[in-house]
Order: sequence, then structure tokens, then C-alpha cells
Amino acid sequence: MSNVERELSYNSYWLAVLVVGFTALMLYMVTSLGRDIEKHALEQPIYHFADVLNEQTIDTIDQIESGAWVKNDKQNFGLTNASQWLKVDFPHTQNSQVLEVDYAMIDSIQIWFRHKNDNSDYNPDSGSDYRTVEYYNLGDSLKFSERPIIHDKFLIPLPDALEGIQLLLRLQSTGPVKAPLKLWYKQDYIVYTASHRLFMGLFFGYMLAMGLINLFLFITTRNVTFITYAGYVFSFALLIGAIHGLGYRFIWPQSPWFEERAAAIFAFMMMSFVLVFSSQILELRTQSPKYYLVFKGFFIIYALGTVCSLFVAYAIMIRLLLLLLLFSIPVILLVSLSLALKGSEIAKFFSTAWLALLFSGLTAAADNFHWISLPIDSSYLLMVGATTETLLLALAVATSYSVQRREARKAHSEAAENEVHAMQAQDDVLALQQQAQISLEEQVVSRTQEFEEALVGLSKVHDELQGMSETDTLTGLTNRRFFEKHILAEAARSRREKQPLAVALLDIDNFKNVNDSYGHQCGDDCLVAFANTLKKIIKRPGDSLSRYGGEEFVILLPDTTIDGAKKILEKFRLAVQGLVVETQGQRIKFTVSAGVTSSVIGADNECDKMLALADKLLYQAKEAGRNCIKSGSF
Repeated sequence: MSNVERELSYNSYWLAVLVVGFTALMLYMVTSLGRDIEKHALEQPIYHFADVLNEQTIDTIDQIESGAWVKNDKQNFGLTNASQWLKVDFPHTQNSQVLEVDYAMIDSIQIWFRHKNDNSDYNPDSGSDYRTVEYYNLGDSLKFSERPIIHDKFLIPLPDALEGIQLLLRLQSTGPVKAPLKLWYKQDYIVYTASHRLFMGLFFGYMLAMGLINLFLFITTRNVTFITYAGYVFSFALLIGAIHGLGYRFIWPQSPWFEERAAAIFAFMMMSFVLVFSSQILELRTQSPKYYLVFKGFFIIYALGTVCSLFVAYAIMIRLLLLLLLFSIPVILLVSLSLALKGSEIAKFFSTAWLALLFSGLTAAADNFHWISLPIDSSYLLMVGATTETLLLALAVATSYSVQRREARKAHSEAAENEVHAMQAQDDVLALQQQAQISLEEQVVSRTQEFEEALVGLSKVHDELQGMSETDTLTGLTNRRFFEKHILAEAARSRREKQPLAVALLDIDNFKNVNDSYGHQCGDDCLVAFANTLKKIIKRPGDSLSRYGGEEFVILLPDTTIDGAKKILEKFRLAVQGLVVETQGQRIKFTVSAGVTSSVIGADNECDKMLALADKLLYQAKEAGRNCIKSGSF
């Protein structure tokens, strides 16, 4: 195992410990909150009646047969358009108590506290044995300030009643309908609220910190991955704030219209950012173009869903969201798992993150739509999953950035090493020249007559050394050093004569496979055959052919437009495609990819820009399937 692999393994171990510890802490807090909440569930039986036709009122509800009322312990009715009636009989109540409806996204809650009529108060014409002593009208369809107790959850004060009193609720909502009823003494609720606020503060503080850090990283690095991750974190935090009623309390308290749509808007927005971020961090555009198109299609759908949530009914959009999540989240997970199995360290973090969110998200959705029943508030579980996921995604971003920096340092180190080798070769040549010059000076003193012959000999040695330093010994072509001097001369001529200069970079496709499959001797024979084929096609005296390095070659074509250069390269591509190299008892075929550009040189630094563009076009040819030529004007 290499040092880099050992370092990654070591880091992964400690990161796993960090994530597990953080998640365990969140789950412990959620469990503690759940125990506190369950202690205050109503002890009295709760009876339920579903008004499918939405025709019952407080004046007619007592006419419903007693057998139509069904005992209900969970008060979770899923996604339904029917009005839901709940009935609870208390032996007595106190004004020091409050009733909590532990779900912040109900559109309409009507609450009646009623006393049973005594004989003197009974009115047979009313059709009811009860009289109303308190009435409250709550819900997201009303402004936040109209609530009897200003709180993000629905809190209702209980009247003082020493005798029996009946609680009657009518619930209706365009989204999931659930209303877990809790009975608190006010002092107990204050203690619970402190713990709840601590948990919510930790969650939103964490989300805000993660979002701001990535926003600042985007500002300083201009890396788009950071801004998409920040958008995902902020939209997720706003979604949780909408689910818990905090957004309605602190951000849009005067807009029931927006409160009705907030959860759908932020859910669609969150998934839009997730898909863009996933595509970027997993490098799908280059690594998996097919997956990239799938992610792009899902992004367009979620982005349109964000806009449509402003106008289309919430009931429709929440059903559409659930359907999309059932398809898109497994796709994201499968793509990241496939890349993780191929060895991507980033995809491993990403897959683990989505497993956590998928489990918590599907569990919360199943609870909201009344498919399962959880002992704790499903939104808390979603918050734990979101926290774990954002932490793992942040680690994925950090790992990606670390890998990029490591590759950049490696490339810089290799470049510096090559520069040192080049300088050493130059020093060797200068040393030989200096030695020859010293020898000549010694001969001048003693052999004046042999001066001219020694000078001629020294010039010959210099020319041979110069030729050796500018010739590739394997192919016989000029090497990169010669090319880098020659292009400067041709660039000056192009600038002076206003004539185009074409530069092409060529690379033998999959040449590593040739060396791996047949050996380096066969690879060398293929390079020689490749160079000889190149010489047969590039015939003009001014054109130059050079081996640029490894299996990469460069062609310099003075007075040549881009169309002319493309024709020459296409001839060469076809010739290489039909070339068969017979060596070591093997018949080897291969292809070539090329990138070419042409321009009239206008400044000294344009040579480097032309080479960079030719290299970029060569990379595009490789991405396009190899055995092709990509051209572009400079």
C-alpha cells in the first residue's frame, strides 16, 4: 500500500468515527426529546370520525352515531381531503395547562371546549347535549399573529373546569393531515421548549455554518461546487424551518399564501441544488456522460417544480414531489455506488451520505403519509439524516479539493524535475564546449600552424552535440527542444509576413495498452513505424515533425490554414488506421487522435496559447471516442 493510500485509509477511519459520534449524539438528543413528548400524550381515549363529504359542522356533529366514532391513538391520517374530527372527554382541566397540536403544517384547526348541558340548560331544538365554553380557530391559512399563543406549534390554553369537559377538533389540510395531541402544564412545556430550542439551535447553527463556509469558499476560489453545496444546505434548512413552523414565525409571518407552499418550494429547490452538486462533485460530465444527462433531466424537472410550486396547489405538488423522490434518490444512490465500486474515494463518502438521507427521508415520508407509525416525530429523524448527510457531503467536497491539490503538486513536482534534467543536459553540453575550448587555447600557444584545423574540428564537435541534443534517438525526428526553438522562429516569420501558422498535437490512442500487452520493444517499433508514416505525408521543406514526448508528436505547418492542416492530418489519420506493424511475431494496429489550430501570430506569447488550444482540442478528440481530429480557430 502506498503512502497516499495509507493516508486516505487513516483519514477515512477517523472521519467515520467523527460521523458516527456526531450522528449518535443527534440520535440521543432526538430520543430524549421523544421520551419527553411521549410522557405528555393524552391519557384519555381519543375518538376519530372522518367526514368524507366535508358536510359536518359543530351543530350537526353530535347527530353522528356513536358507532361511527373510532378510537385513535396516533392521530395520523395521511394525505386526505376529508375533514377529520377528534373528540376527547376530560374529567377536569386547569388554566395552567396547554394543549399542543404537535404538527405545524395543518391548514385549518377548529377547536371547541364544551360542557355537558344540565337539565335546566337543555334545549331539545338544538339537537346537542353540549354547550361551547371556548372556541379557537387556528391553522396556516391564518396569519401567524392570530394564534392564541404565539408559538411555532399550535398551543391552546385550557379553561378551568372542575367538572367534565369535552374537547372537539376539526382538522383539514391540503397536505398530510396529522395532529398528535399533547397535554402540558405550562412550566413543563417551558422546560421542554428549552431542550427543543437547544436541539433546533444546534441543527440550524450547524446548517448555517456549513452554508456560510461554502459560500465564503466560493467567493475566494470561484469554485461552483461550493455555491451549489451552500444552496443545498440553505434550502434544506429552510425546508426544516417550514416543517417545524419556524419559518412562519420568524421569516414570513404575514403570508399564509407562502406558508402553504413553502415546504414544496424548498423541497424542490433543495433537490435542484442536490442534482447540480452531485453532478459536479462526481465529475459526471467527464466520467459518466450518460449519468450526467440523467441528472440534468432530473434537475430541469425539479427546477420547474420549484417554479410551479408558487402557483399549483400544494396537494398536487406534494404528490408529484413524492413520486419524483422515489425515482431520483435511488438513481443518485446507485450512480454514486457504482463509482465508489470503481475506486472513487469521493463517491464512497457520497454514497454513505445518500444512504443516511434516503433512510431518514423515506422513513419520514412514510410516517407523513400514514404508511408507518413512528414513536418519535419523523421530522427529527429527517434532521438527523440531513445533518449526517451534509457532514459527509462536506467531507466529499474536502476530499475532492485535497485530491485536486495533490494532483497539482504532483504535476508541479514533475515539471520541476524535468526542468532540472533539462538544465543538467545543458550544463553537460556547456562543459563539453568549455573543455574543447580550453584544449584549443592550449594548442594555439604551441601549434599556431594547426589552429584552423583545430577550429574546424571544434565546430564539427559543436554541430554534432547540437544535433544530438535536438534529435530523438528512437524515431530520428527532431525532439521537443528543437520544436520549442523552431516555433519561435516560425511565429516571428508569421507575424512579419502576416501568414497563418498551423500547430497540431497528435497522440497514439491507448498506447499504454500496446506496451502492457506486447512489451516495450514492440512499443518502440510501433513508434518508429508511426514516425516513418508521418514522414511520408509531411513533405514540404518548411514543415517540421517532432516527437513531443512519449507517444505524443507535434507538427508545425507554416503558411497553412486550418482547413489545409485538417486535410493533411486526415490523410495521416487514415494512413495510421490502415497501418499494421509486424514485430516480435505480432501484428499490431492502432489509431491516432489529433487537435489542430491555425492563426496569424500577433504577439510573442501567442505560441503558448496555440499549444494550449491544440492540447485542449486533442483532449476533446480523446473524449469524442479517439481516432478523430478536432480543430478550432485561435
